[in-house]
Amino acid sequence: MPTRRKLSVSTQVVLALLLGILVGLFFGEHITFLQPVGRAFILLLQMTVLPYIVLSLMTGLGSLNYQQVKTLALRVGTLLVISWGLAFLVIVLMPLAFPTWVSASFFSTSLIEKTEEINLLTLFIPSNPFFSLSNNFVPAVVIFSVAVGVALIGIENKQSLLANLDIFNRAMGRITQFMARLTPLGVFALVASAAGTMSFEELARLQVFLVLYVLMAVY
Repeated sequence: MPTRRKLSVSTQVVLALLLGILVGLFFGEHITFLQPVGRAFILLLQMTVLPYIVLSLMTGLGSLNYQQVKTLALRVGTLLVISWGLAFLVIVLMPLAFPTWVSASFFSTSLIEKTEEINLLTLFIPSNPFFSLSNNFVPAVVIFSVAVGVALIGIENKQSLLANLDIFNRAMGRITQFMARLTPLGVFALVASAAGTMSFEELARLQVFLVLYVLMAVY
């Protein structure tokens, strides 16, 4: 008998997206109880992101020598410049794919709310790494991790520490892989709860966004 081919994760996500829209439109606000489920899924996905970044940078840089770090910095710097250029190009071109959405608003609370200022020093300089980790200041966390990884290069008898950190990092990776398998369920919960509070007219306005999301998920 021919073996049944398993659907890829991207295909499962697209099916979950479409099913979530249909279920949300059919059941309406009765399906909004799934909103906490979708929110919990997002929080669980974020759970291992920063620890994985910290451990990967520390173990990756700590296992190199200074010459390898110089070569890596040159290559990574070039790759970053290219990726930033592509990201900027996508940011500029992406709005052109969306239709003009005309709406009227005579008053909005955002007009009187004070814009929260961003402290660039706190965002990039990890004076307290635990504070940066708890507040998701990714640039500060990356700088701290790179500094520790580079400092480990010149330290002797570091293999046992790197081995333990690598084991912990692999554990984070296994958790991430497990959470990735739950992505279709999370997408279904998020989309169904959102679609349950929308009308068909509002959904029609979002059809371009949905088509672009499906294309990006497939390719």
